[in-house]
Amino acid sequence: MSGAPALRVTDLAVHYPARNGPPVRAVDGISFALEAHETLGLVGESGCGKSTVARAIVGLQTVTHGSVMVDGTEIVGAGRAALRAARAGMQMVFQDPVTSLNPRMTVGAAVGEPLLVRGLARGAALRERVALLLTECGLRPEDAARYPHQFSGGQRQRIVIARALALRPALLVCDEPVSALDVSVRAQILNLLVDLQRAHGMACLFVSHDLAVVRHVCDRVAVMYLGHLAELAPRDALFSAPRHPYTRALLAAVPEPDPVAQRAKPRVPLVGEIPSPARMPSGCRFHTRCPMAQPVCRETEPAWREVGASMVACHFPNE
Repeated sequence: MSGAPALRVTDLAVHYPARNGPPVRAVDGISFALEAHETLGLVGESGCGKSTVARAIVGLQTVTHGSVMVDGTEIVGAGRAALRAARAGMQMVFQDPVTSLNPRMTVGAAVGEPLLVRGLARGAALRERVALLLTECGLRPEDAARYPHQFSGGQRQRIVIARALALRPALLVCDEPVSALDVSVRAQILNLLVDLQRAHGMACLFVSHDLAVVRHVCDRVAVMYLGHLAELAPRDALFSAPRHPYTRALLAAVPEPDPVAQRAKPRVPLVGEIPSPARMPSGCRFHTRCPMAQPVCRETEPAWREVGASMVACHFPNE
């Protein structure tokens, strides 16, 4: 749909029923939009709901309520035919390239499968398209005849990326795409993703817990805590002037290679453990660990407000 954002998420919630007790509110009402050609980073601690959001967006996770619109098409509640048609415009790169590939399929068969299933290419035309995709992702055309176990982890992730690009999607969802790789090859894969995103004009949702990686590849950053968004801001604004105390704590925890700079960094102590998503705290869900918590934080959930260039859910974003 012309003029629509590449992705619009509205009040998205994913709750898991529990046999005894309240449901687990893994994702609990988040909203954001992603424009074409833009990369949005989704960050937060393990268990905050980042991967659940990613899977819900591409239709791999049942949504409790809310809306997910990809290029103007509603995904939530769509029938099988409508969802199948919409999935051509959105693809996902998973965390582990080993389990993402069928060990019994050659690389050429894996990369060409989306084209074959959609009836877009066969025979010599299919082989040519596969060769172009492999070359674009830094592999050789002759690699199409090999099997996944014959490649390194970084090469396998290149194969997964080539497969994701086969249908030229408008939206690419990357769920921790480099966390399972050796440090030595992470930069190569990140640079490949940045180059491909620019070349194809895709929108990209980049899920990660690594703030250094997010700073390198993303235009905006959304910070997630306990199933909810705490802050959403342009990359430079978030890293230079974070508004939410949780964002400040995350940034303070990133080690600096320079010992002098490390000693000069402000310390933001967090006390206690992350509450259970089955038993959310009243008021602000971060107040149980926040060093700035006041009585109002325990009683009233903060409104989503604009502060400078950031959107933040905090009663005291300027302190």
